[in-house]
Amino acid sequence: MALDHIKHEVAMMLAATNEHVREAEGKLIRGGDVQKVKAAGELDFLKRQKAALEGRMAELEASPEGITETIAEWLKQEWFNLKQRFEEWVVER
Repeated sequence: MALDHIKHEVAMMLAATNEHVREAEGKLIRGGDVQKVKAAGELDFLKRQKAALEGRMAELEASPEGITETIAEWLKQEWFNLKQRFEEWVVER
């Protein structure tokens, strides 16, 4: 997978995460007690996910074009793991 494709995917996941954060924050403000508790848990997960994605994007942006194969493979695996955790969370909602 090309580095540009990974950057695009991370950016898309970050946008989706931001949207879910806004939804959870709305539930935290306007929801009932049960919804607020669930929203608080979602926000905790989403904020950690967002921080991880932002960190990954910063690493990708800082990488020189001649990134070594080992680092590229590590970044691809990390991206895959983040994507999988996020998709599992979306399915569980």
